[in-house]
Amino acid sequence: MPNTCHAGILAAVADGMGGAASGEIASREGLASVAVNLFGHWGRFPAHLANEAGLLKALKRAVEGASSAVLSYADSERSSRGMGSTLTAAVIWKGHAYLAQVGDSRAYIYRKPGLVQITEDQTLVREMISNGTITADEAKTHPQRSMITQALGAPVPIRAVLSRVALRRGDRLLLCTDGLHGEVPDEHLALLLSRGDPASATLEAMAQEALLRGGRDNLTGLLLTLDDPGLAMPDLHEPVRIVEPQLSSDPLLANEDTHPNQPIINRLGRLLRGNT
Repeated sequence: MPNTCHAGILAAVADGMGGAASGEIASREGLASVAVNLFGHWGRFPAHLANEAGLLKALKRAVEGASSAVLSYADSERSSRGMGSTLTAAVIWKGHAYLAQVGDSRAYIYRKPGLVQITEDQTLVREMISNGTITADEAKTHPQRSMITQALGAPVPIRAVLSRVALRRGDRLLLCTDGLHGEVPDEHLALLLSRGDPASATLEAMAQEALLRGGRDNLTGLLLTLDDPGLAMPDLHEPVRIVEPQLSSDPLLANEDTHPNQPIINRLGRLLRGNT
């Protein structure tokens, strides 16, 4: 990867809400904004100047800009008032996955012999589990299990959770919406990933399993097989370590302006023309 894309690879899923049409717009606007912000700022740094602090700050700003973009669209279109979207985004860079989480879509890593959930749902039932109000088993059937506490497009500042995971050769990174992880238990997802089938076949099997178990929601799944020779081989039974990095001041981004309310297409056009 470093020889072909020094800024890394962006992978992300989003799950819109607010009605079928508005939900699709919210997820589309959110993903487009994240991509444009990262392309326009982090992606333009010379390789020798890029560092982790700059990436974390760019990722945080990109997610905040995405939330503002969704909110701006909703404000301009009466029929879309109240729409929002989840977001689970990962930037693969220098042997690590840097993740930003908003809502209840998820990121997993499969590393033999097991599957590890590396994001934490931002939901009401997750908070209730944390404070001891309900158990994890009770949460599975709780009537408010789908109520998220953070979303792109919220009228208040969002709290995107950033995390970092060191990758190893052979890891499989799965990003998915609750249409998948809400139907198919983690144990079965792990079983399907353990077979080593191509990504497309694995995702197809996951989708079919979700349908067999009820298929009560549409789903999105994205699967990366991380077999780059530049990644270190895992030690025997090496665990997946999840770190919440601390944001620090970075002069590279000190004066950057994400223009969160500028229409996405206009911003993309300006970037492609080489304008700031």
